[in-house]
Amino acid sequence: MTRMRQGRDDGFSMVELVVVIIIIGILAAVAIPLYLDHQRKASDAAAQSDAMNLGTLIRAAYDEDETTGVTVTVSSDRQYMIDGDPVLGMSPGVEFVTWTGGAIDSWCVQLKHPQGDISANPGVRFDSKNGYVENAECVAP
Repeated sequence: MTRMRQGRDDGFSMVELVVVIIIIGILAAVAIPLYLDHQRKASDAAAQSDAMNLGTLIRAAYDEDETTGVTVTVSSDRQYMIDGDPVLGMSPGVEFVTWTGGAIDSWCVQLKHPQGDISANPGVRFDSKNGYVENAECVAP
């Protein structure tokens, strides 16, 4: 005598599990590249924002006192420093590459973000003549 199931299943069949795994795989194959692209764009935006904000602050420092040069450094707690005063916190992942000081019309600051597309190497810069520039290094005045 055989027993028949009465109103309940004991689990999923192998075919149902395989179908679910395939669907999850397809969704992951679409979602992961989109996520990584958004991460790279966010990294570029962080470097761009830091360069533009820092460039504006540098220009303001020159406007305050045109007779002396301006020095830009980064503190150990990831703060951009202008003439020794903290002026702006660094965005996560952004790296300070170089500061080329000079007169009010011949300075440049270069930043990069290793996980970005545009800002990875050589990075982005903000200078006295061109403002914000992508994929560019500071050159000596």
